[in-house]
Amino acid sequence: MKKTLPIILALVLTMLFPITAAPQPQQIMDKVMEVQNSESSALDLALTLIDTGGQERTRRLQTLSLTENGRTSSLTVFLSPSSVKNTRFLSVENEQGKTDQWIYLPALKRVKRIAANEEGGSFMGSDFSYADMASTTYESDEATHTLLEESATTYVVRSVPFDRSTYGKTETTVDKDTYLPLQVDFYAKDGITLEKQLVTQQIEQMHGKWISKVITMTTIASGHSTKIEILQAQYDIAMNSNYFTTRFLETGRP
Repeated sequence: MKKTLPIILALVLTMLFPITAAPQPQQIMDKVMEVQNSESSALDLALTLIDTGGQERTRRLQTLSLTENGRTSSLTVFLSPSSVKNTRFLSVENEQGKTDQWIYLPALKRVKRIAANEEGGSFMGSDFSYADMASTTYESDEATHTLLEESATTYVVRSVPFDRSTYGKTETTVDKDTYLPLQVDFYAKDGITLEKQLVTQQIEQMHGKWISKVITMTTIASGHSTKIEILQAQYDIAMNSNYFTTRFLETGRP
């Protein structure tokens, strides 16, 4: 009887307080994508370039995004300083799930398409590449995900992309409460060398939505970093789809 009692007690406790299995790594990353997505958004941003000596150069820009038929387009317009004002960058997800990108350079007065072999290049002198501007995490059909660690407050998920033209893998630390990425480590194509690190410095709730308000991307080899701060944000608002065209890049008119 003494041996039976603990077994019965354990069964009762299990029924009252069932053990909750940890989510699968793919579910974690799907949730990360879900909480960051919206039908549309308009963001006012400050982008600050920080050199190894701590000198800073800040640029103001606006980013619009729109998701239609499951495909997302985004437009970034530089507002200041004068050296980059009216530079416009367009990113459009195509029917194959890939991203087409163009940039309008006002000094040249022409639109340039970003070639596939340029996706790893620096976006406007920042530590973000053109590929980073498309996404910093992976959709379910783009990578294999593995849960490396779990603590009381975070998950750490390794993602190995099927297409390793930019990175060999990423390791993302995810906040359990908000499912925002607190840190993303980007590894080179060899999957060993840490190339860049994205850190969320401040999270905030805006209009009922948790966002990474301040993030910093650092290039490990150089020590150069880029900080992006969301100054204002609107989500799920009416949006003119004509903004997301090469015609708008050329003319600045929807």
